Amino acid sequence: MAPSEAHDRPYMQSRLREEIARSKRHGRQFGVLVFEELPSADGLRLRQKLEYGLKALSATARNYDIVGRAYEDTIAVLLIETDARGMRDALFRFRSCMSRQAGTWKVIAYHYPEDAETIEALPLLSAA
Repeated sequence: MAPSEAHDRPYMQSRLREEIARSKRHGRQFGVLVFEELPSADGLRLRQKLEYGLKALSATARNYDIVGRAYEDTIAVLLIETDARGMRDALFRFRSCMSRQAGTWKVIAYHYPEDAETIEALPLLSAA
């Protein structure tokens, strides 16, 4: 899949599980950014906002990061082999492109291994 394309929820679930397992085996760090759509006066309908958000994040992500839909109103970005500093840099880059192109979003950042329990309990990993 090209970096400018976004993945679906089942693929995101699978890749997040793989990344958790790989991190446990090899001690590698990674991050998860969750973008939740917020109702706002930006005039964009949810579907349009998600489309713009997915496109903006996919265009801004590194080739090996994974962008996809987590839910109807939520986008997740899996930052492969990313330390805490890389997470901050990515968060700044993503927030900037999202606010310019896709309206208002709530962003939650998780870093593995510090947030391991929280990441492993994310609803994204449960069956939909």
